[in-house]
Amino acid sequence: MTWSSPCNARHRSWRVLPSLWRGFIGGPALALLCVALPAQAEEFPPPLKQDTPGLQPVAQLQHTCSSNLFGLSSATAAQQLFGDTQLSDCWSTLQGGLRYDNQGAVGRLRGHALIDRTRYRHYSLLDFTGHDIGLNYNLDHAPQWSAYATATDSSAQQSLALLQAPLPDLVHKQVVAAGGAHRIAGPFDLTADTAWIRIRNSAGSQRPYDMDIELVRLGPRYTTAAGNSIGYAVSLLKGRYPHAAAQTGNAPLADFRQLEGALQFNWTDDAYWQLSGTAGYLRYTAPSLPALNFSGAVVDMQAQFVATDKTTLGLKLYRKLVAYNTASTNYQVLTGAQFSVSWHVDAAVHLEADYTRDDALYPGSSRKDRIHGGGLTVVYLPRSGTQLALRYTRTNRSSNAADASYANNTLSLSLQQAF
Repeated sequence: MTWSSPCNARHRSWRVLPSLWRGFIGGPALALLCVALPAQAEEFPPPLKQDTPGLQPVAQLQHTCSSNLFGLSSATAAQQLFGDTQLSDCWSTLQGGLRYDNQGAVGRLRGHALIDRTRYRHYSLLDFTGHDIGLNYNLDHAPQWSAYATATDSSAQQSLALLQAPLPDLVHKQVVAAGGAHRIAGPFDLTADTAWIRIRNSAGSQRPYDMDIELVRLGPRYTTAAGNSIGYAVSLLKGRYPHAAAQTGNAPLADFRQLEGALQFNWTDDAYWQLSGTAGYLRYTAPSLPALNFSGAVVDMQAQFVATDKTTLGLKLYRKLVAYNTASTNYQVLTGAQFSVSWHVDAAVHLEADYTRDDALYPGSSRKDRIHGGGLTVVYLPRSGTQLALRYTRTNRSSNAADASYANNTLSLSLQQAF
């Protein structure tokens, strides 16, 4: 039986890492924090652009149906695990709150405070109330220096495809991050980032998977006159399971360290293409469980190509570590690619199709998974401040582990409104 990941990834395919700080400290060094299933699910619904600065009330209504809520191979497997043969369910989420955006001469302050209520049609035990609060400040004195500070606090139901049981488990995640860049000489900067992450599970049986994570990163960067950049950074990430002693099963919960050296790049010809991401070498060590140690190349890069004035092609390539607790390991090595096509029909209608192909290995076990799937998103903006979005996805996972192969179809409809 697969138990929880230490990440509160939402099975509704909402954002996995808070977008407020992901752009600053994302990359392979942080890849272990979360996993989305399928691995590279697009953010849905797409974020609604804030057209006017200042404080803005927002609301969102979303309804989703999934044919395989827990990622199980059959109704028989579900009956054996938790005594209910139903694999599918539908749920609705109502979200409301405030967001703030104020751009000054050299600084920008952004924030949001949202609360949401989710109700399930069949598995009503999973109904929950979650929240998402964040504040971010950017200070830009380019080319001499720039800095940022951000903090987020969020809670959401644990990913059911990882939990594989209708067990209410509200996961509370807190993130504090800061960093910046300082001009050394000419086009060369010194960049530095630090982050602290605290993850707590509400279910007693899941408390051993609570995590504390610390990250520091430092390295030089070269920036051209056109704004393109390439750099190298060394990252150290430390992860700790503060309640691992309460574990009564066989899951290996070992404190770990990640040391990574990575090339970071962001290069673009705005009219035609853009290439960004990281590529490097990562070493994961768990002193008390050496069977979980990993050393190898990692990459997380994306490219966009402008095919026409309305059509954009996208490509993502990645090899990274992502959290996935089982009876023999607590992460998977995920290698894959995603291809996407985006088409702006006109100012009001946007279409996007994507296909993903992944391979997953599980250190400490012989398990191997192959995942492939695709999705179609339709976005309609009838007027400023209103967005309707529809997304359909299909995922197929093939595994040599018992009851781990499955197919899942998901359909989600969202209405967002800014006032």
